Amino acid sequence: MSGDAGQPACETRQLRDEVERLRPMAELGRMAATVTHEIRNPLAGISANAELLRESLSDPADIELVDTILGEVGRLGSLVTDLLYYCRERPSEPRPLDLAWLARTTSDLMRSDAEHAGVALSWGGGGRALGDADLSKQGLLNVIRNALQACSRGGTVRLEVSDGRIEVHDAGSGVPAAIRATMFDPFVTGKTRGLGLGATVARRCQVRQDGELALERSGPTGSVFVLTWPMPG
Repeated sequence: MSGDAGQPACETRQLRDEVERLRPMAELGRMAATVTHEIRNPLAGISANAELLRESLSDPADIELVDTILGEVGRLGSLVTDLLYYCRERPSEPRPLDLAWLARTTSDLMRSDAEHAGVALSWGGGGRALGDADLSKQGLLNVIRNALQACSRGGTVRLEVSDGRIEVHDAGSGVPAAIRATMFDPFVTGKTRGLGLGATVARRCQVRQDGELALERSGPTGSVFVLTWPMPG
């Protein structure tokens, strides 16, 4: 009897401890949202002015310098977005999702990055799923970005779409064997630059909508990442 009486008090202490443990993460999420807003605005201004400057230039060397600025601004923007999605937790809003629309939209958003990298980006197929459009878009953008970065100039990235599934094929050199088991953990990367949050955020976006992101295969001629979603009832 006395053991049963003490159980609610024990559970209350455990709940209080869990709340205290999660409090710093909630504060970090709010801080990340504020910092992201403060950084995004000047980055957008730098990018817009660099685009205007680029249009006024004729010397290829000057254009290349401006392209470098634009590339670095884009990279910083991606890092800020990854930090926000890593720290922010919001309820998933699953709705019927056209995966062809998702592949087309994300491919269009990454088109300039692909052209700058000299990589051919394409998609094909079609399908439906049940998912959160915002989370799905951010997750797929990160996977495509990583695929483009894995390729050398002249490489290819191809999205294959079917019901509840998008495969991202790249012609890179493969994921290093040393990080395959931990590649979706935060701050793990095989690249010399970046926070190592891209794959983490992509998988978290999928899991939060009851989907998954997995490395299906990887080798010296390329890798295949698979994003999956639940199907509509």
